[in-house]
Amino acid sequence: MTEVNRDEKMFTTQPDFDRNLERLDEDLKIMDRHAAELAEAETGIRESMRKWDREYKDERLHSVPRPRKHMR
Repeated sequence: MTEVNRDEKMFTTQPDFDRNLERLDEDLKIMDRHAAELAEAETGIRESMRKWDREYKDERLHSVPRPRKHMR
């Protein structure tokens, strides 16, 4: 499929679209094959982020005097 832009130049749109769809299909197949590993990795990342957040808040908020604790 070809289209004309404002400068009267022709360009194709369909081949890039098809190639992107093929790449997405391949990526989805890979993700389906490795769903358990992806879920495990996501859980690990989520837990490490929670741990970091908890440690950050403990350092910053619990050592601050009470009146300034919730002010932003």
